[in-house]
Amino acid sequence: MRKRVFFIPTERFSDFNSMIERYEQEMRKLFAEKQKETGFSEKAKESFAPIEIIPEKDENEKALPPEDKTVPEGIGNIIVEVTTGRGAVPLSGVDVVIDRLDIDDPRGRKELVAVKTTDQSGRTKPVPVKTVSRELSLEPGSSEPFSTFYVTAFEKDFEPVKNRPVDVFANEVSILKIDLVPKPEKLYGGGANG
Repeated sequence: MRKRVFFIPTERFSDFNSMIERYEQEMRKLFAEKQKETGFSEKAKESFAPIEIIPEKDENEKALPPEDKTVPEGIGNIIVEVTTGRGAVPLSGVDVVIDRLDIDDPRGRKELVAVKTTDQSGRTKPVPVKTVSRELSLEPGSSEPFSTFYVTAFEKDFEPVKNRPVDVFANEVSILKIDLVPKPEKLYGGGANG
């Protein structure tokens, strides 16, 4: 089980922004200490190396085209990067849901594309998704040359982020950055009375 450390204010703040700035400073300090303890900075360099995107077949996802060394036309990739403290600290173990509007449903319901969890660097593995062809942008009067997907990220100690749109082009990687804010009871160490 992960140990969570949260900022517990020892002083009164005049406004919410000054409290958040202090929280951000504390998170950066804790993250730097954790890097020294675990050698995470070296591991992080490896995890942020250039990514070769190859469509993968996942049990929970729909069947994708046969695997090869190039990304086939009409396939894009989504990577979701989740942090807290205004991007200062990557969050691992965050559940990420990717879906899209079902164009065949007149009620506008969504179709589930993938469910992923962030790793130590706060990122999901690349999620290959079907998108419109690039050639669509060359035809006058045609629709957008990308497909829009919606991302929801949630973790029990943080406020969820719901339906964040991300546009995906064929043969491209779209990285969506999401910054989660701790729930007030976690930020203050147990609420106003705690």
